[in-house]
Amino acid sequence: MINNGTLHYDHDRDGTHTQLAGCEAKFRNVDYDTYISVKYEHDVLTVSTDIENKAAWKECFQVKGVKLPTGYYFGFSATTGDLSDNHDIISVKMYELDQPNEAEAKEDRSNILPSATYFEPPRDHVDDAKPSSLSGIKIFLLMLVGSIALVACVVLGCMFYQKQQEQSRKRFY
Repeated sequence: MINNGTLHYDHDRDGTHTQLAGCEAKFRNVDYDTYISVKYEHDVLTVSTDIENKAAWKECFQVKGVKLPTGYYFGFSATTGDLSDNHDIISVKMYELDQPNEAEAKEDRSNILPSATYFEPPRDHVDDAKPSSLSGIKIFLLMLVGSIALVACVVLGCMFYQKQQEQSRKRFY
């Protein structure tokens, strides 16, 4: 997302109302390092991935018309929509790209507001499944009582069967 300080990230909708662009990258449970490249050059933001361990970049998305000022910081967040993932950022490499023409090199971008000419249309919000009202202890106790009841039924059934067998033997004597 591109934010000039006036937008709020909506966690319930995973930021889709302020999303500039996005893509899905399945990098969970792999035995090798995965890489993401973020490139900003000539007001074009490009995100590429190498998640198949092929040492080749695959473009995730590209957005033109992104205006970013200089003098700010990069931030990384561990917050995901699922909040159950654990992702480690091992390293961050920064490179300054060469300016090909002098007009862009002389432009003062320190006072411009972050902006973009294009935003992805928002997705429909799908409500999360209703969480269970049973806590872990309640579920454990319910399973324990159910197990005891099952064992009691089996024991009573065996006792009833043995009693029936004894009575049927006495009739034949």
